[in-house]
Amino acid sequence: MSSSLQAMFGVLLTAVGGLKTWLHIGAMSVLALQTCNGKTLNVPLSQSSLFEQAHCWGCYAFTVGLGVALFAVYQMMSERRSVAVRMD
Repeated sequence: MSSSLQAMFGVLLTAVGGLKTWLHIGAMSVLALQTCNGKTLNVPLSQSSLFEQAHCWGCYAFTVGLGVALFAVYQMMSERRSVAVRMD
């Protein structure tokens, strides 16, 4: 896989992971159920800390994507340096 394709894949994975985490944090923490007599029953979904509420697969995707993108940038920079050394 070329470095530029690897960098694009890493940026895409970072964006998708960040979007999933943002959507997960913004999700409602109360489930509203309609009862038979027309009333609403509110069920709290989470009484946990912010870390537990924000943690989902988006965190892993964001981290892996960032790592892949940074490694691709490192590879591109090392390729440029090796070409410059050969030209001297």
